[in-house]
Amino acid sequence: MKQGLFRRDQMSENELCWDVGRKPERPFVIKAALRETSLGDMASKLACLATIKAQFDHAELHIRYRDVRPYSREMMSLIPNADRIEAVKWDIPAWARFWIPDARLWHPMARALDGRKGSWNSFCDFYPSDWMLNPRWMHAMPNPVPLRVPEGRQPGLSKQLVELGLDPENWFAAIHYRASTYLAKRSGKLRNSDPDAQRKLIDYIIDDLGGQAVLLGHPELEAFPARKRFVDLSRIPNAFMLQASAASQARFMVAGPSGPIALGWSMQIPTAMVDASDAICGWGDTEHVLLTHEVTTPDRKKLRNRELFEAGLLDYRTVRDRKRAGESYEVRKNSAEELSAAARHMYEKTGDTPKWRGPRPESTNPRPNQFVWPPQTWDYLDFLDI
Repeated sequence: MKQGLFRRDQMSENELCWDVGRKPERPFVIKAALRETSLGDMASKLACLATIKAQFDHAELHIRYRDVRPYSREMMSLIPNADRIEAVKWDIPAWARFWIPDARLWHPMARALDGRKGSWNSFCDFYPSDWMLNPRWMHAMPNPVPLRVPEGRQPGLSKQLVELGLDPENWFAAIHYRASTYLAKRSGKLRNSDPDAQRKLIDYIIDDLGGQAVLLGHPELEAFPARKRFVDLSRIPNAFMLQASAASQARFMVAGPSGPIALGWSMQIPTAMVDASDAICGWGDTEHVLLTHEVTTPDRKKLRNRELFEAGLLDYRTVRDRKRAGESYEVRKNSAEELSAAARHMYEKTGDTPKWRGPRPESTNPRPNQFVWPPQTWDYLDFLDI
């Protein structure tokens, strides 16, 4: 990573405020401290930061993150335009945050702006919090920057995928779902999917669409029967980069509302979110669609897709809390036929990708050298009605 490109102490106060982001000697400086450590949150927030930097002809992006998960460091390698990345191993324990609400003097994540007040290292133009880097705002930003596997690592990872059984001359779909066996997220049952329906989806992709299927996830997922043209990466512990490589080269992704779907969105891979429990639908100029689960309300109305959204129930926390309060909401997960229809839609929309996908190019559109905050959003949800 490039270090110390911009020196505030070499500029006058007037020069500091002129043509920000329009000339190399005065870049727009972004500094971020990422507290989130889950896979989906990290991928989404890195894509947000990369895209904010791409709003300017000249910008610097410095990131400090918590290196506390097996994939944390590898995740950070996916952002293509960061200038400096710092890892923080230690963090204040969760139980202590209630007792120490203001730990700025010694908290390593709070000290993301290095040095004392007068130091040039402390200077920045934009210091976003975790909540400000919300992927629901990404569709309002021009020039989206896809995350990508570093060029030096992609050939070796692709070779591993071939050794595991994938044919590089034929396309494949990336599949992911959350199941009740994932103990780390056992409280989020409304985001789970039916494993048997997912198994039949894989069979449909291979037998009916003529492709290959790659299952992303963790070793706690249910083991599916081995078969030709199916590769189960969830069986391989700590294989984040291998899964990221597969996601980046997939013809399309079909995934439930769980962390790995953010790889599809942030790498600009056409993606169908199935069993959707929240109102988020990717961003950029690729095909991203939503197929929600079905919710039966206490008055026996069956709602899905836009009707579910307009009823205020496309939010798993809302449904969860109402169920906990004793209200008789019922949730039906997508059937194998519905998942297959989603895969067929993505297959028809990606006819220009008969083989493995190459890296998505970065936008070459003119850069506005500014952005509006909060971004001016709109209803961008594209529901898949089947």
